[in-house]
Amino acid sequence: MGISGRVIAVVGAGLMLAAGGCSRGEAEKPEAEAKAAESAEATAPGPARLESAIPGMVLVALADLPRSPETGAVDEYCDGHRGDAESAAGRAVEGRGWIVTSEAPLGRYRVVSFVSGFDPATSGICTARNGNIGVFDGDRPVALAYAPSGSGTIPGRVEAIEGGALLVWGGDYPGPPLGELRLDGDRPRLTGLAAAQTFCDRTATVPNVYGLSIEAARTKLIAGGWRPLAPDEAPDPYDRAAELARNGMIEAQHCSGTGMGYCALRYRGPDGVLEVTTAGDEPPLVLVYGVTCQKG
Repeated sequence: MGISGRVIAVVGAGLMLAAGGCSRGEAEKPEAEAKAAESAEATAPGPARLESAIPGMVLVALADLPRSPETGAVDEYCDGHRGDAESAAGRAVEGRGWIVTSEAPLGRYRVVSFVSGFDPATSGICTARNGNIGVFDGDRPVALAYAPSGSGTIPGRVEAIEGGALLVWGGDYPGPPLGELRLDGDRPRLTGLAAAQTFCDRTATVPNVYGLSIEAARTKLIAGGWRPLAPDEAPDPYDRAAELARNGMIEAQHCSGTGMGYCALRYRGPDGVLEVTTAGDEPPLVLVYGVTCQKG
């Protein structure tokens, strides 16, 4: 998937999975979240808690997936944020009334992210209620990642990356991934983000710049061997990218004039072109990035 597609998928469908700022009353959501979490923990066998290094997120062993506290209905505005149930695990999640938002492999397991519902928000974003990430062996649940009420963290989508790990995206408004879901032997665990991520069959390495300001990320990328790449055509004078270019950031391609203020910047490395997307204004922060693989 190209970087623009990932922005749509992650920003429009993954990073919008927030519990905060929803139109539904604040008193309703924590109660629903607590019921789902309590039901999950009540069915967890053995030592319930597995390792989690992601602040605000808990990973528990799970023998039986609880039913969704809602009906699984999605209105037309948010329907594009529903993912496909691609596997037996995804279909098992839907069978319990949840809405699947993403799926990805993790070793011999299948990981499914799911929510109980969405609330429309601004800029085409929909916020989710009761976000969870389940780890399945076939259609059998073995672990569940969730955020207890009041933690300030909302689990969002998962995304497979090179090396076999999964990025765990936050479920609130656009922001960097929360961490990674990995296997320790045969045991799932939540970790922080790695210091670098590889692309193009591990021939291209990008240092972790998630959440950094555009200036700090630029410094780190250049030090890592990524050269600023100017656009083929100069940005429109009224585009914020033109202002960035005047301030020395020649790699600024274009920026959106409204909404979350996304900007796209490009860098060239020996094995491809890196596209970085930022969001926000003061300062813009790195939201997502990816490499289009090509030599030279």
